[in-house]
Formats: sequence, C-alpha cells, structure tokens
Amino acid sequence: MIGKIIFGAVIVLVATLGWRDVGLRSAVACNKMAGCIMDNISENYEMMHSDKMNKAMAEGKSNVDAFNRLRDAERKASRRSQ
Repeated sequence: MIGKIIFGAVIVLVATLGWRDVGLRSAVACNKMAGCIMDNISENYEMMHSDKMNKAMAEGKSNVDAFNRLRDAERKASRRSQ
C-alpha cells in the first residue's frame, strides 16, 4: 500500500516537473511579438541568397569524404594486421 502511494507521488512529481520545464523552456526560447519563426525564415533566406548555404554544404561534403577515407584506411590497416 505504501509502495503504491510512493509510486503515485513520484509519478505526479515527475509529471509536474516535466510540464513546468517545458513551459519554461518555450517561454524563454522566444519572447518576441511576431515569434521566432520570422527570424528563422529570414536567416534561411539570407543563407540561400548569400551563397553561405552552398559553402556550408561543400564543407560538410568534404568532411564526410575525409571521414570515409579515414574509415577505409583504418579498415585496410586492420585487415593487413590480421
């Protein structure tokens, strides 16, 4: 009986803290009149039209290619050592 009461109290406590935390995060995350979606839209527009997006995508691709080359070299080295 006491175990069920404690379990219920823990569930209520976790649920209460969880909802409060979500509410605080959303209130702190954006406190502008028009909302933060307009910031996101203008940032995306600026990135697409200033060529920053293409540069970021090219850098990301080169990082992936370098990672794949390293992984292949490690695999070849481990096969040679076996």
